[in-house]
Amino acid sequence: MSDNPPRATLIGSLAILLWSTLALFTTQANAVPPLLLLTLTFCVASVLFFVVYLVKGELKTSWQQTPKSAITMGGLGFYSYHLAYFYAFQHAPPVEAGLIAYLWPLIIVLMVGLTKGNMLSWTHLIGAIIAFVGTGIMLHSKDQTVIANDSAIHWTGYAAAFACALIWSSYSVANRRFQTVPSSAVLWYCLVTALLAGVSHVALEKQAEPLTLNTWIAILGLGLGPVGVAFFCWDLGVKKGNLSLLGVLSYTAPALSTTWLGLFTDAPLTTGQIIACLLITTGALFASLMPNKKIPLDITRTKGI
Repeated sequence: MSDNPPRATLIGSLAILLWSTLALFTTQANAVPPLLLLTLTFCVASVLFFVVYLVKGELKTSWQQTPKSAITMGGLGFYSYHLAYFYAFQHAPPVEAGLIAYLWPLIIVLMVGLTKGNMLSWTHLIGAIIAFVGTGIMLHSKDQTVIANDSAIHWTGYAAAFACALIWSSYSVANRRFQTVPSSAVLWYCLVTALLAGVSHVALEKQAEPLTLNTWIAILGLGLGPVGVAFFCWDLGVKKGNLSLLGVLSYTAPALSTTWLGLFTDAPLTTGQIIACLLITTGALFASLMPNKKIPLDITRTKGI
């Protein structure tokens, strides 16, 4: 499986599907302080991975085959990205925060294309542009609602959302350095994240109110899906699959995210949002179904990554 780039890309795309539920679960847990939410969700993910790899008998080999530098980068990457993400959604309108945070797929495509020995495929570039236009239409379709509900400018939330884009795109590209590291290493990344978040919560946040049943369900959903299994899928995808294609396909996540919010919350989908979803999906499909095979895009042999 690890030596099959198309299959690895497909597995990586499953992470995008799971991440599309992140906004839905996060809005259901908005009352939880961000550091505490980070601690609880990654504790759930850590327990999940620990049990899986304990049963498979891979704990010892995973620890031995995972460099401490990879654990440090993964733990800090997971911690900083999700802290910024949870903070952004609690301090800025969700649609705007989501749009800014989802600049990371475009940044990935540009980072890979600007790497020595690689060029951007024209299909990837056009697909990214179409998808980005779709996200802009999605923002505009709900902009008046946001303005009517809250006219304040949430600069700290916007800054945190932009930090999300930079952190995750940089992590995804840098993670190519560790292609020989097993994807089971996400267990150690999650443990480091939970530890850092727990210490930070005790030191910086006030004691939270007792959590409701619905909040606990949202926390479990986050820990098992977008904060759990998704990371294993993404780790394998970015190490062994087509990273630029995954970056473009990631534009389907905000479209799917809006769909889940429309289906499972009281917010109905508008015509503008439906059009935006179609544009985003079209852009991603254009990039995936019409690749320019004359321009190889393999950064696995590129020095400096």
